[in-house]
Amino acid sequence: MISRGTEGREAVRQEIEAVGASQITDVLSWQTNEFGQITNVQIVPSDQLPERARRGIKKIKITPTAVGNQVEVEMHDKLSALRLLARAEGLLDGTDDADKRPSLVGINLRGPKELTDGENEGSDGQVEATEKADGAGGAGGAGP
Repeated sequence: MISRGTEGREAVRQEIEAVGASQITDVLSWQTNEFGQITNVQIVPSDQLPERARRGIKKIKITPTAVGNQVEVEMHDKLSALRLLARAEGLLDGTDDADKRPSLVGINLRGPKELTDGENEGSDGQVEATEKADGAGGAGGAGP
């Protein structure tokens, strides 16, 4: 268990730095042929792995096949580790667009109101009653 004091913080920092600095080539080596195809993949023996490589490995999966073992090596997410380090060092200072969340805005929509004879909608959206002129309905007093 990692303590909460200065030693604990330093242990966490070292672990994250190791993940951020690890490289797949610390664990595997390979060659390519004249066609650019990967051949002759070699796995570094565990007793020869650098400390940062051991910390950077998330999972090793070995699957037996008819032609030999299939080996999968998965590393921890390097970008996330580097982002954590940068944030801890104050290099991001809240400017990381990936962490911004959309703000919620309340929008109240009001549909159009049907005006009846003798009503007019004012400039502020309020409905006003108007007098009928010469028995004709409508805002301008113009009749049919």
